[in-house]
Amino acid sequence: MLSRRHFLATLAAAVPALAQTRKPNIVFLLSDDHHWQALGAAGNPNIKTPNIDKLASRGINFRQAVISTSQCAPSRGILLSGQEIYQTGLDCNEHTGFRFLKGDTVIEQMRKAGYATNLIGKWHLSNSPKECGFSKAPLWMQPGAMAYVDPPLKRGIDAAKPEPSKGLITDLWTSAAVDVIQSAGDQPYLLWLAYNAPHTPWTASEKYRQMYAGGNAELAPPNHPKPKPNAPGKPYDWATYYAVITELDANIGRVVDAIEKSGQWNNTLILFLGDNGYLAGSKGLQGKVYPWEESVRVPFVAAGGPVAKAGVSNACVASVDIPATMLDYAGIQPAQKLSGVSMKGLLSGRGKFPRDEAFSTWVDGRPEALTVNQAIEPYRLIRTPRHKFIIWESKKEAFFDLQADPFEERNLVADAGSAAVLKRLKEKLRARMKETADPALAWLA
Repeated sequence: MLSRRHFLATLAAAVPALAQTRKPNIVFLLSDDHHWQALGAAGNPNIKTPNIDKLASRGINFRQAVISTSQCAPSRGILLSGQEIYQTGLDCNEHTGFRFLKGDTVIEQMRKAGYATNLIGKWHLSNSPKECGFSKAPLWMQPGAMAYVDPPLKRGIDAAKPEPSKGLITDLWTSAAVDVIQSAGDQPYLLWLAYNAPHTPWTASEKYRQMYAGGNAELAPPNHPKPKPNAPGKPYDWATYYAVITELDANIGRVVDAIEKSGQWNNTLILFLGDNGYLAGSKGLQGKVYPWEESVRVPFVAAGGPVAKAGVSNACVASVDIPATMLDYAGIQPAQKLSGVSMKGLLSGRGKFPRDEAFSTWVDGRPEALTVNQAIEPYRLIRTPRHKFIIWESKKEAFFDLQADPFEERNLVADAGSAAVLKRLKEKLRARMKETADPALAWLA
């Protein structure tokens, strides 16, 4: 029989071992149509985002993050699958279901490995949440946009029809998320919390509208292109856009507070990402999809106990890397080859990010796929913190030095002094397209 002293010693030795083997919770926070500079942590003094800024100061603020496809539904398909849109067939807001994906989504793999998988918020896919691996969906919406006040929302993973909901949609998502966090037991959980803010139709509470009352053009981010004189269309409504984001920020503060009060901060990886950027008048354009910086660059913060050291990173991470990271932290060997790479080494302080460039794609060139009355020609791009190369389906090319030309106005494709860098980026893009069986590989022939 063990003596009391030996018993306590054995128990003390077991506790650290248990802590080391317990899988971390993962809280994934997704905003919608989020300009990469629409954060204080991005160097914008005109917007108030104290909670996201604090999260960034406690974790890693990725200042060069890229979205792998800049549109709502396909962006989500990438995050669920860990594969590029041409690999899954979920490639635009008109093709919102997986047509080519084989095997389980990343969420289903986590569910099978013992995670409670919870969906809250905007869904925007024709495949059901249950089909994609979620075990619970306390509160969610099927379409890509919804009125912010008193919205009809679905309740439960098997909900067939939405039900009336009283209140502001951003608050409702948050309250449902806090319930998940507070009721979590010993089982590790994934909380996928997809806000629809700041996607239109915008609505912000009076408190937040008053913060920006009377302002507009002067509120634009410091590195956002200034509108051309006599440019057509109305000036972008920065005041309302910022008000919606500041209200979103307050709700993210509620989520983080709930995690801390649950005692799970040290065992929870928090990832905050914009689902795509927003042009907000850049080059006379609204929306996203285009290969320009305001469209493909996004806010991205990783925080929580599993992030070893706080700081700012210029690593070339992309949204396709998030699924690989989730599986890596969960200790799951991917069921199929992923197109992204894990950030765990970087986040844990045990290594650097293994890639020096990021990629973004667009495939939907149908004439009826209109944005601002223009069909968006399919393209592929490769980007580093300094350079970007774009090739379109027509084989038109563009190459920019983003440090010298942040607004992408001087195409250096024919510049002799840029030839060596351009050649290297083309080679890396070609290798990427070959590795992922990209049908557009012939563009670079």
